[in-house]
Amino acid sequence: MSFIGQISAKLDAKNRVFLPAAFRRILQDARVERLVVRKDFFENCLVVYPEDQWKAEVEKVRSRLNRFDSRQQMVYRKMVSEAQEVQLDSSGRMLVAKALLEKVGIDQEVLFVGMENTIEMWAPQAAETLQGQPFMTDEDFAEGIKEFMTE
Repeated sequence: MSFIGQISAKLDAKNRVFLPAAFRRILQDARVERLVVRKDFFENCLVVYPEDQWKAEVEKVRSRLNRFDSRQQMVYRKMVSEAQEVQLDSSGRMLVAKALLEKVGIDQEVLFVGMENTIEMWAPQAAETLQGQPFMTDEDFAEGIKEFMTE
């Protein structure tokens, strides 16, 4: 699966949002029926995982987990317990828990961002730079990619 691009959407009064059609097609082609949503580990956004991708992430963590280390158990517990399984309804909408939306500041507007094997959900204001561009300015991106690719 390869989710790419940025697409804006709106939540309805019941906290349902249409998953963008381009992303729905990718999920349908891969025969994905269930999704998992949780807050990103580092950024102030939600991450939508196709079920198999979520299982792979959980397995990565579980394989490194020392079940006799209480801190590691707590990290794993937080990771798994704060996730929500969602399904798309026949119209292509998904119901996202209000607590998750509030945690990242999503109110009515949602910015979906394709991140290859996952999809991020951002509050548009959280993603915007002072210059009005999402995430980083074009100049900062050019510098960052230069540093990243020349090291």
